Amino acid sequence: MCSGDRSQHRKSKRVAVVGAGAAGLVVLRELLREGHTATVFEQEERLGGTWVYDGSVPLTNGCKPAKHVHTSMYKHLRTNLPRELMSFTDFPFVQEVMHSVDARRFCGHAEVLAYLEAFAAFYRLRPHIRYGRRVLHALPLWEDATAVDCGPRWRVTTCSAGRADQGVEEAVFDAVLVCNGHYSVPRTPAVAGAAEFPGAQMHSHSYRDARPFAGQTVVVVGASASGEDIGREVADCAGMVYLSARNWHTAPDWDGAWDAPVGRRRNLLRRPELGALLPDGDVTWAHDCPPAAHVDTVIYATGYHYTFDFLEDSGAFTLHDNRVAPLYQHVVPPACPSLALIGLPWKVVPFPQHELQGKWVARVLSGRARLPARPAMEAVAAEHSAQLAARRVPARKAHLLGDAQWAYNDWLAAAAGPDVELLPAWRSEMYDLTGEGKRTAPDSYRDDTAYPPHLLAAVEADMRRQVQVVLAGSA
Repeated sequence: MCSGDRSQHRKSKRVAVVGAGAAGLVVLRELLREGHTATVFEQEERLGGTWVYDGSVPLTNGCKPAKHVHTSMYKHLRTNLPRELMSFTDFPFVQEVMHSVDARRFCGHAEVLAYLEAFAAFYRLRPHIRYGRRVLHALPLWEDATAVDCGPRWRVTTCSAGRADQGVEEAVFDAVLVCNGHYSVPRTPAVAGAAEFPGAQMHSHSYRDARPFAGQTVVVVGASASGEDIGREVADCAGMVYLSARNWHTAPDWDGAWDAPVGRRRNLLRRPELGALLPDGDVTWAHDCPPAAHVDTVIYATGYHYTFDFLEDSGAFTLHDNRVAPLYQHVVPPACPSLALIGLPWKVVPFPQHELQGKWVARVLSGRARLPARPAMEAVAAEHSAQLAARRVPARKAHLLGDAQWAYNDWLAAAAGPDVELLPAWRSEMYDLTGEGKRTAPDSYRDDTAYPPHLLAAVEADMRRQVQVVLAGSA
């Protein structure tokens, strides 16, 4: 990505994009807007990434499903963010511009997929997507003489998604943008006694519906968004659910007593970190609290591994415990600026952030925006690593942003160019109020969170403005 180009003339690059989920779609849109030639390689037969529901994953007595699927979507999932907040900045998540199937503010996964399909249709993205193509290798061509200013070109090898030895193709691209998502390779902890435990064990990646757990005693390990949601959903069918986590400093609807049940049926109990699984079907906890009864199933809602198998031989970065380093602004490896990793940050509102990252990278590739020289990018990456080390942040949280996402989004917008608008203030306010509702009423916040009139007025005004732009563009 040309770090020293001062020309105002836009350069058109040939770009490979890996993945046609939300990130890949909006990045493709930004690349086409900027005049690049882009090809998206998507291993599934449809767009949407993790938002494509596949209910055919069979339960197994183990953490690896009998059938691997990319998506971790479960049947009754509803978003934990309002649809307005999730929307891209110029394609509103409203019924007027899409084939809506679920008008709720916190809608189901099918509505999100319908939104992404409408986005792809409106911007005519489908002809640029090659379905059923898995990327085997992406190798930088360091010896390429044309790569002096912008980083190496890339030899990208793909195959038919089902067979690595079939349909193998190679092509050379000026840049590779990785949008492969990070919710498909389960991260499962090593728990003492797991091999001898007689009950079922599975990762939340394979969870689809609560009905198989009717009447059971279930332990859900992990209490981030998916652990909380799955634990509460399973508790609607199970006899008892134990929600286990390292700490409960910010736990919703809990007063600190281990024997205080929560949930709609008052059959969900919080517990410390899981200690061991025993051969008789019992469990122990990492420190003292009331013991669990016999446990039928353990569900590990313990997150996912970042994976970039096709980049293993690139030498562009190292990956350790979900920490990708060195990276400039969570996106660009300083040693290889023709590569970009989109969507690494978490605990963020993803869709608009993907859009801003894509806008910045597309403009860097065209020459309208600039990267610093390699030493400056390396210095920024090193400073970020030093700050994490000083705060003793574990590697797996290197890309956690949380409240820092808003300053980061502003940086992305400014880096992309003076004509790129900052995200409006209503987005951060809506995010904060949603988080407060989630903490105080986790079973009902999706339907009961009340937003103040001034905030709803600002949201409505922005949505109306976007609708007018979209409808004018489709006329």
